[in-house]
Amino acid sequence: MDKLSAARRKIDSLDRRLAALLSRRFALAVPLGGLKKRLTDRAREEQVLANAAAAGKKAYAQAARAVFTEIIRQAKKLQGEK
Repeated sequence: MDKLSAARRKIDSLDRRLAALLSRRFALAVPLGGLKKRLTDRAREEQVLANAAAAGKKAYAQAARAVFTEIIRQAKKLQGEK
């Protein structure tokens, strides 16, 4: 197996794990929509984004914030679809 194929297999494995974790996160977040007065809580969203940026390597902090911005957007969308 060449280096490219090996790296892609590792990425595929991580993608499957990420997808499973996202499913778990959404399953926890969706019922919270009914407990909120508003779907948008800017302070909480900023806390989540800061946590995501701080959790990884500094070089990837901006990318992590962007990914979690989309995760939050999708969670709010799912919460609104109850």
